[in-house]
Amino acid sequence: MPRNKLASFRYRVINNCLKNSARKWTRIDLINTIDKQLFESFGIDKGISKRTFHYDIDLMRSLPPRGFDAPIVVKDGCYIYEDQDYSIDSIPLTDIDIESINNAVELLSQFKQLPIYSQLSLVKDKVTGQILTNNETEPIIELEYREVMGTEFLAPIYQSIKERIVIRIEYQSFHSAEPKEFILHPYFLKQYNHRWYLLAFSERFKNVGTYSLDRIHSIENEYNISFDDSLNNSHALHFQDIIGVTLQPGMEPVEIVALIAPAQAPYIKTKPIHNSQKIIEENEIGLKIVLMLIPNYEFYSTLLGFGESVTILSPEPIRNEIFHKLKSACQNYEV
Repeated sequence: MPRNKLASFRYRVINNCLKNSARKWTRIDLINTIDKQLFESFGIDKGISKRTFHYDIDLMRSLPPRGFDAPIVVKDGCYIYEDQDYSIDSIPLTDIDIESINNAVELLSQFKQLPIYSQLSLVKDKVTGQILTNNETEPIIELEYREVMGTEFLAPIYQSIKERIVIRIEYQSFHSAEPKEFILHPYFLKQYNHRWYLLAFSERFKNVGTYSLDRIHSIENEYNISFDDSLNNSHALHFQDIIGVTLQPGMEPVEIVALIAPAQAPYIKTKPIHNSQKIIEENEIGLKIVLMLIPNYEFYSTLLGFGESVTILSPEPIRNEIFHKLKSACQNYEV
């Protein structure tokens, strides 16, 4: 749980307590209430320290944008709002707040298929009381985006994940002549290389797999089937040992050593091939790196994309696989 989110939560707890002026709130009372709600909401059983509590009070008292300018005073050992009508919820948005909201909506406008975009747009209108527009004639930021098939399924799948609803899909892989039906328990949506993918538990295969949205023909909700999230583990862990989305069950990461040509080295240093990348050596010959991952389709596509700038040194099977792929590619150009 990010620290800033926990701090914001603590401010809300203190605010709710002090709004209840019918009760007297000592430091111990407030700390106990914070500890209880942290445990109930996040499972955190380590109570906050007296130092953290006083830091929260000082921050709430400080002026915006750092704090809330909260009129917290201590009388007879009890904390109260000097202005009993005060609440941090009633603080008006600053120009910086409004600009931040507008920038977030502008950034998400490139993903209009996602329900979160329209929801944030409505929130923006509610909290500001006005329609905000960018004064720039042209966008000042742009995400890499390409229109692909399957984006029409983003909204219903997003909603199914949020509401924990089982779905039935017609799915046709690139290797299948006809679409097949699958009953899926949807867990997570991921974008890679301009395509959208669904991570879901399949009742047919009894495992968690990845399904490309551009190969889905139709979707229906299955309200009579109980949602199973027993395999809904950390999505970051699911993808941590691979490039892209293709994960074959039972495979383990292998150590891969590669030599990067000097001209390509700065690019791979600043944008690693994989998050496991470590630099072993750098000299006039090039940059030697080590990767710890599971080789998959996306791995080989990435390596081949570097052409002559990357040489696999070990292990031998992966080195040979790259060699044969390059040899086959060269044969396409033989006269």
